[in-house]
Amino acid sequence: MTSMGQMDFFSFPTHFIDSSHIRIVHHGMVSPDRHIHTMIETMDYVDERFSLDLMLVPTYHQDYYKVLQKMADSRSNVRILNPVAFEEIIPFTTQYDIGFFLVPPTTYNLQMCLPNKFFEFIQARLAIAIGPSKEMARYVQQYDLGIIAKDFTKEAMAESLNKLTKDDIKHYKENANKTAQILNAEQEGEKLLEMVNLLLEN
Repeated sequence: MTSMGQMDFFSFPTHFIDSSHIRIVHHGMVSPDRHIHTMIETMDYVDERFSLDLMLVPTYHQDYYKVLQKMADSRSNVRILNPVAFEEIIPFTTQYDIGFFLVPPTTYNLQMCLPNKFFEFIQARLAIAIGPSKEMARYVQQYDLGIIAKDFTKEAMAESLNKLTKDDIKHYKENANKTAQILNAEQEGEKLLEMVNLLLEN
């Protein structure tokens, strides 16, 4: 989980929410099993107020990256950006409104995934938009962090996004701000240290 210390220099809210231009971001590795193409296709079904920026880290899936680039180029509401350095991910993404991750559970790992980007969304004080991924959904529900589409289709995600109001997004971002004080490296590190000490005592 991302260190809370990285966010100490930010004050909430990190930026003004423009109801006429809701900015969505996804960042991560280029891989077909992450269904980035589905996230792009989702933007064909959302209201015109939404836009999506993809900050993608190139991999050996060069052909897939070219497909994604072509898809983005053909849409006015999708862009592919160059990745920033790891330590800049959170500061950079605070300018957005919603962190987006929609990945079907095609493998057990994807079914149970709880990726770094999920916690980076929280530390960036973003509302979160995901499919019904079991572990991520558990945290989204527990801390009231955003929306969970009814399934992993682009239509279902777009339906959930289109229902969002400016006040909804503000509410989720405020909850992310509170949750960032709980789900961070300092807090979780203390728990891990306690478990290690307990094992050493036994």
